[in-house]
Amino acid sequence: MKPTIKQLDDLKAKIVAARAEKGLSYAELGRISLVHPSQVSRICEGHFKTFSHNVVQVCKALEIRVPRLEPQQSSMAPEWAQAMSSMRKIWDDTPEGAQVISRMLDAIADLKVRAN
Repeated sequence: MKPTIKQLDDLKAKIVAARAEKGLSYAELGRISLVHPSQVSRICEGHFKTFSHNVVQVCKALEIRVPRLEPQQSSMAPEWAQAMSSMRKIWDDTPEGAQVISRMLDAIADLKVRAN
């Protein structure tokens, strides 16, 4: 799923404003976000087309919420759309949160296999 041009433009503007407001250099932002300063520079200058892990980490460090990307519902089974909707409700938009949900679902799958 790719972000829309508007979502990209809005996020790029928020990144520029937040970095300026906090007065952080690329190196400082890199240390906080655990992203290499050259990548921080690229992200802060708006050179990205997806909400990659590094973009999310920089946004998290700047306390910017990354917009959620909604899948095309028409090509998706209603059951899967319902499951995704439930997962999005409990996800906090962080890579760590995604890992927690993934581990939780894996544990449920293991229990289901053992029950059979």
